[in-house]
Amino acid sequence: MSDANQRLMTRKADIGHTLKVAIPDHGPLAEGEAVLAPDRFSLTTNNITYAAYGDAIGYWKVFPTGRDDYGMMPVWGFADVTQSRAEGIEVGARVFGYFPMADALVVQAEKITRGGFADASPWRKAVPDIYNRYVLCAADRHYDPALENSEALFRPLFVTSYTAVDFLRDNGFFGAKRIVVSSASSKTAYGSAWCLKDDDVEVIALTGARNRAFVEGLGAYDAVHGYDDVEALPTDAPTLYLDLAGDPALRRGVHAHFGGRLSYDRLVASTQTDNFTGADPELRGPKPVFFFAATCLDQHRERGTLHAFYERFLADQKTFFERVVDPASPWIRIVEHQGLDAAAGVVRALADGASDPAEGAVVRIAR
Repeated sequence: MSDANQRLMTRKADIGHTLKVAIPDHGPLAEGEAVLAPDRFSLTTNNITYAAYGDAIGYWKVFPTGRDDYGMMPVWGFADVTQSRAEGIEVGARVFGYFPMADALVVQAEKITRGGFADASPWRKAVPDIYNRYVLCAADRHYDPALENSEALFRPLFVTSYTAVDFLRDNGFFGAKRIVVSSASSKTAYGSAWCLKDDDVEVIALTGARNRAFVEGLGAYDAVHGYDDVEALPTDAPTLYLDLAGDPALRRGVHAHFGGRLSYDRLVASTQTDNFTGADPELRGPKPVFFFAATCLDQHRERGTLHAFYERFLADQKTFFERVVDPASPWIRIVEHQGLDAAAGVVRALADGASDPAEGAVVRIAR
């Protein structure tokens, strides 16, 4: 792997600031190693969340930089195998998985099957196994080359939406009859709302003024309120807070407003802060609990229900994909950006909250 390859690092103290540098030369591949060349990947507020919890959960460890001040923001997408000394992984194979924003990634392949493989590099142990597995597209019966942009954009997000709702449903929504969803314009938020469409719960959106028209146009929520309108939310039913904003002041306002009517607080993502600890002496009511989709999937694996879960999930995911790109009334338009320099601009906009919720950003790496 030549040092001509580039990577886009993220400043930990300012997630929107990026730095493009050469990837150090790896040298000849060892037995079992392969080089994956990312071709297209998505960038959403989900990636900002990865960076926000880079230290707390271990995302900064997945793709080491050798620096304390800069890390690699992980992304989901597609890559091609350009070199391989791993039996069963052929040069030219197309894979889907978790990557750095970079021209190339060296993996130490293990658990190689017809359907895919895992990266056994020791630093990958910082996160659950689901983040370290790569799907071989040729063996994926759900793979469609024409839908790669949609897959890259929504596949990692919808699994979070789906598992979060699955968890809440399994727990009877903690007695709630109403769910308040913050950062309602985010893809994970309206994916969750879509999953809740047949449940006997009212789903209320919280969003900023800039995104309100977009959220109302989705038709995915029973009602839409602005962040400055929390005190107007009805309190006549037990309520659950599904938090995708992660904003401490907003959380305090929600807790104070609902008081004893707030039955549960589940933090799914953090689009507006990078400093969640769960400890807030000013907070009334239930302590917020961080949701980790990978943990739910690991629990399904331990219970032997993972296959059944995935069969249900993949069928529902296909229906969701069809809805969001429905030509008659699409929820989103996908915009391709070319190269790592363009990716830097998308990251800055996402970190600043200046991205257009009606656009889905996919980055292509020119070869």
